[in-house]
Amino acid sequence: MKPIFKTLLFLSGWAVAGWIFWNMKAPLPAPTEPTAAPEVASPPAASPYQAVFEKWSAKPELAAALTALVLLDENGQPVFSSALGETALCPASALKILTTGAALGMLGVEFQFETQLVHRPDGNLALVGSGDPTLTLADLETLAAEAVQAGLKEVAGDLVADASVFTAPPVNDHWNWGDIGNAYGAGAFGLNLEHNRMSVRFLPGQKLGDPAKFLEGSPVPVGTKWINDVTTGPADSGDGVSIYSTPNGRVIAMRGTVPLGPSFAVGGAIPDPPAVAVETLRAALKKAGVTFSGKPVPRKGEAVVLATHRSAPLPEIIDHLHRVSDNLEAQCLFLTLGRRAGKDAASAVRDHWEKSGVAFDGLRLIDGSGLARANMIRPLDLARVNLAARHGPHGPRYFQSLNPSLGGTVRAKLGSMSGVKTDVGFLRLNNGKELTFALMANGLDPALSFWPLRGELLEALRSATE
Repeated sequence: MKPIFKTLLFLSGWAVAGWIFWNMKAPLPAPTEPTAAPEVASPPAASPYQAVFEKWSAKPELAAALTALVLLDENGQPVFSSALGETALCPASALKILTTGAALGMLGVEFQFETQLVHRPDGNLALVGSGDPTLTLADLETLAAEAVQAGLKEVAGDLVADASVFTAPPVNDHWNWGDIGNAYGAGAFGLNLEHNRMSVRFLPGQKLGDPAKFLEGSPVPVGTKWINDVTTGPADSGDGVSIYSTPNGRVIAMRGTVPLGPSFAVGGAIPDPPAVAVETLRAALKKAGVTFSGKPVPRKGEAVVLATHRSAPLPEIIDHLHRVSDNLEAQCLFLTLGRRAGKDAASAVRDHWEKSGVAFDGLRLIDGSGLARANMIRPLDLARVNLAARHGPHGPRYFQSLNPSLGGTVRAKLGSMSGVKTDVGFLRLNNGKELTFALMANGLDPALSFWPLRGELLEALRSATE
C-alpha cells in the first residue's frame, strides 16, 4: 500500500473514533410528550331556512330561473342569504317600496297634493297642477263651482294648463313601447286626470278574425285621431288589445283582439291629460255662466287663487298604491321627492335610504314604479329598505299599508312582469318572531303560476326553526 493511502486511512480512523467518543459523552435528549393532533373545527350547522330554500328552488319549474332569498332578523342582520342574495336583479313593482317608504319619511303623513285654479295678472285663468295622480272629473266640477262662488264671472283671456311642476318627461325613456299606451303605463304629468286612463270600447265581428268596430274612447282631447287594427278573437279570450300613443299627442293606434260577443271595453293611457283637464273645466265654467273673451288683458295686482283641491293624505294614497300597484301614483310621488329635494328623483330617493343606513351596491334606480326592466337592486338591499321603512318615523303606518296574506302572517309588496316575480315584506314565524324577507325571481317561464309557489315557500319558512 502506498504511503499516502496509509496516511489517509489512519486519519480517517481517528476521525470516526473521535465522533463515537464525543457522542458517547453527550447527554441524550429528554423524552417529549406526544404532539396532540390539531383540532378540526366542526362545520357550522346548516340553517333550516337553507334547507327549505334549496328544496323549493330545486323544483323543475324553477330550474332555468335565477331565484334569490334573503331573510333578516329584527335587528337587520341576515339569518339567511341564498347564493344570489347579493346579486342585483330586476325587482318589477316591488321597487315601489323605495318610493313609498321615502315619501313617508320625506313628505310626512300630513302631505297632500294641491291643484289650484288661479286668476293670473296676464288675464288668463290657470289650472295649476302639483302632480296629483288622483285628480278626477268630479274634482274639476267642484273647482268650477268654488270659483263661481268666489265671484268669477268673466275671464279676459282663456283657461290654460300649468303642468310645469314636473320638469322630467312624463314617459320614462326606459319604459317599453308596448307599455306606454296601456292604462298601467300612463305617463306622469304635472297635471293628471282620472289616473290618466281612458276607456276604449269595441264591437266584435261575427266570427273569428273579423275586424272589431271602434265605438268610442274617452276621455281624450278634442281632435284625437284613432287608428284601429283590432280584430275579433275567441270568446272569453279577454283583453288582447295593445294601445300606442305618445305624450301630448293626438293620434292613438290600436291593435290586437277583443273576444267574440257583446261590446267590449279596454283601458288605455290618455296621451294629453292636461289638455283634457282644461277642456273639461272650461266646459264646466261655461255651463256655470263664466264667459271667456279669449283676449288676455293684463290687470293690476297679484295672482288670485280662486279654488283649491287637496288630495287625500299621503298614507291613503300609499294604501291604494300598494293595494293595486299603481304605477302612476308611484311615479308622481317619485318625481315629487326629486322636486322637493331640488335634484333628480333617483338621487333624492337613494340619498334618503343611505341616510337611513342602507348601503347600496349595484342599485340602478330608473323610475319610482318598477315599470322599467332596467331597474336593478340586490335582494339584500331591498330587504334592508323594507326594514328601514318599518323603523322610520311612520313605520307602523308603512307596515299597515302593505298587503296581508297567508292569514295575516305576511305583509308584503309584490312585483310582477313577464318573467319577473318579486316579493318583499315581513313574515311572522310560528314561534312569534318576525323576519324581513326579499324573494326575487328573474328569467321565469311567463306561463308559470308563480304565486302559489311563493305561498308554499313562505309557509315552509314559517315552520322552520333554528
